[in-house]
Amino acid sequence: MIIPAYPDTFPRSDEIHVAVNSQEVEVLKTGVAYFVSFSSSEELQVEVTGTKKIGPLTISPQRLGITAEVEENRAHFHVKNAQLLHIIIEGVELPLFFYANPERSYDGKATYYFPGGQIHEAGEIVLHDHESIYIEEGAVVRGSIRASHASHIKIYGNGILDASCFHGKSDYRTILLYRCSNVEIQDIIMIEPPLWMITLAACDTVHIDRIKQIGEVTSSDGVDIVGSHDVLIENCIMRNNDDCIVIKGFNWTNAITGEYYRAAEDVYNVLVRSCTLMNGEGGIALEIGHELTINSVNTIVFSDIDIVAIHGHGAPFGIHVGDRALVSNVRFEHIRVQHYYEKLIDFRVMRSRYNIDKERGHIKDIVLKDIRVTVSPYNPGYSISVIGGYDSSHQVQGVILEDFYLGDLKVTNSDQLDLFTREAEGIEFR
Repeated sequence: MIIPAYPDTFPRSDEIHVAVNSQEVEVLKTGVAYFVSFSSSEELQVEVTGTKKIGPLTISPQRLGITAEVEENRAHFHVKNAQLLHIIIEGVELPLFFYANPERSYDGKATYYFPGGQIHEAGEIVLHDHESIYIEEGAVVRGSIRASHASHIKIYGNGILDASCFHGKSDYRTILLYRCSNVEIQDIIMIEPPLWMITLAACDTVHIDRIKQIGEVTSSDGVDIVGSHDVLIENCIMRNNDDCIVIKGFNWTNAITGEYYRAAEDVYNVLVRSCTLMNGEGGIALEIGHELTINSVNTIVFSDIDIVAIHGHGAPFGIHVGDRALVSNVRFEHIRVQHYYEKLIDFRVMRSRYNIDKERGHIKDIVLKDIRVTVSPYNPGYSISVIGGYDSSHQVQGVILEDFYLGDLKVTNSDQLDLFTREAEGIEFR
């Protein structure tokens, strides 16, 4: 087992301590969460000790069936292998993210290598063709990453990318990749974003694997897939205060540099799987929209995903076509929702302050299959679903809900969902 030593000046929890296989693991702190990170190939016996009495633990994803025994100020639980967990401890102010990583040796190939145990004031790092960044476990890199028209680039390592040095800087994204191809982003922990955390603008052939995000500020989107195609996102755990994973297509001008980004390109062949997601006050877990000044978004799959919580006015499932695009052939499948409040499904053709096209778009051929939703006392009478077109020429057509469950109830009609519709055809329950 590899337990990294983080710099002494990085904030720690004064509420809880964590030991894994009888070895102390440092509990680090952000404004909205605690987290621990280490690497192991062993089965794990975990002990959480509070400075005062603690209550039950809720360990997510709940499908893993991990439960804790609690006595006074101590809790014990067992983890079979490397897992990325979200833990709520009754009586503790902040949730705990538990990042147990597989043991991976540094390959010695990085262009930029940041060793552990240090804070590196890196600023803005720019990658070019065939370049890479490795952030070693225990390292804190204060900076951001940029690449433009680059191919075969890689960002990896279990260390921390901390963008707090850019707080207050308008329109600033932590990782911004523009017109890049053959991209890998693996394992890193991302904290303190000033805005969107990862932006893929007009990129292709991208693989994002096991990234860990804790976003606090409003608009801290997790991954924005903007005008990109052939993207695979898997095995990630993300806490964002806006959309977790979102698909868009639009051009924009950087408010700081004046650089113009041409990312109004069709989006296709996107697969998001085996991720754990949660929102703060705003945003949608799995979103398409609003900015879609393109012709088409198609062949999109969200699969095997745990949505731990949508706390604000968002929804687990969202499609918002505010411009002219046709969004079609989208599948949400094998998804578990542990908590939501205002909306469950929110599919609309509409116009908002984010949109510029005069023509409205369409939504067509959407499947929600094998969906399991936990119903809380806060849902009945308060939570709704919405499927609505803009007018008779810009409709939502062909939405299939198959094996969609609210608790133990299989949904067979719109009333059970508190589903409100307008200019929508072909909604089927199977």
